[in-house]
Amino acid sequence: MKKKLSLLLIMLFAILTFAGCGNNTAQNETSNKESTETKEVSVVIPDGLPAISIAKLIKEKPEIKKGYSVNYTIEQNSDSLSTSVMKGEPDIAIVPSNLAATAYNKNKQYKIAGTVGWGSFYIGTTKENQNIEDLKGKEIYNIGKGLTPDIIAKTILKDKGINVDKDVTFSYVEGVNELAPIILSGKTDYAVIPEPALSTVQAKNSNFKTMLDLNEEWKKINNSEYGYPQSTIIVKSDLYDKDKDFVDQVLNQIKISTEWAYNNKETLGDYCEEIGVSAKKPVIMKSIDKSNIKYVPIKESYKEYKTYFEKLNSFDPKTIGGSLPDDEIFMEK
Repeated sequence: MKKKLSLLLIMLFAILTFAGCGNNTAQNETSNKESTETKEVSVVIPDGLPAISIAKLIKEKPEIKKGYSVNYTIEQNSDSLSTSVMKGEPDIAIVPSNLAATAYNKNKQYKIAGTVGWGSFYIGTTKENQNIEDLKGKEIYNIGKGLTPDIIAKTILKDKGINVDKDVTFSYVEGVNELAPIILSGKTDYAVIPEPALSTVQAKNSNFKTMLDLNEEWKKINNSEYGYPQSTIIVKSDLYDKDKDFVDQVLNQIKISTEWAYNNKETLGDYCEEIGVSAKKPVIMKSIDKSNIKYVPIKESYKEYKTYFEKLNSFDPKTIGGSLPDDEIFMEK
């Protein structure tokens, strides 16, 4: 009887041991699977200066952090970029600063992490010896009614004593690809134009001069250190909450790219052509010094954003989604 009982106990122990090993194996397999899974992170960047500013990062694709795969997409269409952000599709994006406010006011999915580009818009003219008073009674061509170039130009002219509804007439085109031919054909003597389109036009018509640097004027009017934030980095809140270290590493790579751009113009031009930036290499090399590319983290620039959003709210609340965003829009302060 005792032998039978002992044999039974041995068999029971063996079964339990085997079951335990099986559970441990299953747990180890699950753990290993979780540790080897790669998290896909999407980064969307508009064509133009934002893409130029981080061309090094997009081209070289350095490993940001083990376990993460970062996919970079250059968006050629501003409407597509806006739609994608409003749907909450990208994890990280570079967007016009007013779109950052609009997206936050709609769904609060994104926070502002910093800026890669400050004001790059200029008022140019083919006329000699012009000042702001000479704009009265003139037609000025601009890009996109109600968009950043329009808002900035009108806000600054208004602050400098120009009645933008009576003193000047604004005519609009959809983008710089339409604006440049209008200037070069002589259809207009005055235009609001950004880099690198400005350098493109000046390369073909040396008589087209800049008469007003809108970023410098913004600095003077608003006692601003950097000017107005033009290209804003936004990050999904849940990504930042789950892995702050990863986000910080991405931002560090962005900083490295923006600084590298100024000292490696030749390679920058090559990189931009390879990743699909529409501007050509000679234009990129010529325009980079006037493009105001500079990475500034939000904790050093949130006051600039508050001024910018307040100005836009006074101009038209619809430009920032209907109301001033609260301070939770900022990733850090």
